[in-house]
Amino acid sequence: MVRLFIVLLGITLLYQTGRTFVLKQEREIRNCTYGMLKQLFPDTFEKANNQYGLFYFTGSGASVQRCTGVVESGCVVLIHGLDEPGLIFEQLASELHRQGHPVLFFLYPDDQNIDASSQLLFNNLVPLSFAGPVVLVGHSMGGLVARHLLVDPGIDYARARVLGRVPEVSDLIMAGTPNHGAVLSRFRLFMEIREQYLLSVHHRWHWLSGFVDGTGAAGIDLLPQSQFMKHQNNLPFPENTNCHMIAGQIFPFPVNMPQHFQITGHQIPADLLPPESNFFLSMLDRVGLMIGDGLVSINSAVPLDVPVTLVKADHRRMLDNRFSGSLRVPPAIPVILDILEHRKQ
Repeated sequence: MVRLFIVLLGITLLYQTGRTFVLKQEREIRNCTYGMLKQLFPDTFEKANNQYGLFYFTGSGASVQRCTGVVESGCVVLIHGLDEPGLIFEQLASELHRQGHPVLFFLYPDDQNIDASSQLLFNNLVPLSFAGPVVLVGHSMGGLVARHLLVDPGIDYARARVLGRVPEVSDLIMAGTPNHGAVLSRFRLFMEIREQYLLSVHHRWHWLSGFVDGTGAAGIDLLPQSQFMKHQNNLPFPENTNCHMIAGQIFPFPVNMPQHFQITGHQIPADLLPPESNFFLSMLDRVGLMIGDGLVSINSAVPLDVPVTLVKADHRRMLDNRFSGSLRVPPAIPVILDILEHRKQ
């Protein structure tokens, strides 16, 4: 058994190392496969498309209904991440609804390339009429979907906003977003299995579900060395939108990392730490920066010139509880509510 494990581990590492040199080609192959499957099973994909778009949170459990017509002022749009059917936002959505915010879920094929997801969000915003500015809240890859929507020249959200085709975005809140890529996206197979299980539990599973939501191009986009990540990080953050970052920390180190900070110029998070005379403790500080929330490092999450709030939680538990009925308040929720409260003032 040990030998088998070692062999499988070796094959996995060899594959992951080798694919680094052909990421662009692999992304194209995956997108082509997705296109072929759409042609082979048009009815299945058409039915699946009815599950994607913007949906009103009704305030009752996880129930939603498709959004049409006029959206009231104070709207918050929640955008989930890779291999996540949107359930992570249940507690946040309930609290926002309780405080009087119209809440929309953006559900999309979360394994397709990120720029296609941003375009889909744009396409779903256009037919609606918004009574006021909206706030975008993205968890994990959802933050990149929202950020790409606002700054990509191909989508040109700024021009569409001037023409009145889309609403003004007053705030972009990113929670656990890998702004510089996520190395662990190489091993997204385990997250895919989890997503398919959750879809089956909520009676949304189909034998083609693993392909309908994309063929894994998003996992390639999330890699630090991907073409998408290079393109994204060459673009500035939106000028007329207040941007906020919430990063998670599960390791006790770094001990002296401030809860609220912002880096500028060529700084990195390690520059914020006071000098540590003990070499061992200094190394632990740097390990803590690399571990971050367990899936996204603090180094990857923190962008330049954007206020950051650090919370003690892992990637998922910053917004969700492990067990239903728990009285624990996920630490990112009060941060988001505080940002919205300051926005009103």
